[in-house]
Amino acid sequence: MDNVLKEKLQSIKLLICDVDGVLTDGKLIYMTNGEEAKNFSVLDGVGFHMLNRLDLDIKTAWITGRECATTAHRANKLKIDKVYNGVIEKIESYNDLKKEYNLEDHEICFIGDDIIDIPIFEKVGLAISVPNAPDYVTKYTHYTTTKAGGEGAVREIIDLIIESRGRFRWFN
Repeated sequence: MDNVLKEKLQSIKLLICDVDGVLTDGKLIYMTNGEEAKNFSVLDGVGFHMLNRLDLDIKTAWITGRECATTAHRANKLKIDKVYNGVIEKIESYNDLKKEYNLEDHEICFIGDDIIDIPIFEKVGLAISVPNAPDYVTKYTHYTTTKAGGEGAVREIIDLIIESRGRFRWFN
């Protein structure tokens, strides 16, 4: 990891993730009763548990454009601090989080993948996209994960945050 990225990672106090295409593979599954299902990565889930267990004082939030009960359920299981479900203009939720946690832009990391994420990418200290994001989106980011959305992309970033603080070790 280069020094600029390491410096940005070390200052993170809030990790915000988009959901569809970042925490999931972006595919939707509809049941015959109309209920929606999504594929979440277990790797990402373990990453959020690691953040909580290591007590790095990093808040977590999800801001997603799609309203979905499955998202809320998954966030609850992972003890995500704040969830904004069904929010198209995400910058308002971003500003709410920044104010609530009394943070500066440079202390916030956002992982997204689509056009509605660009206003947040333009503000945060560490803007991250996934490789399945369109090229016109990735030009607004500082880093693109090697893992695709829904396949451990968020875990990759969590691991880098933990590593940047010298806390990456096997759990006993």
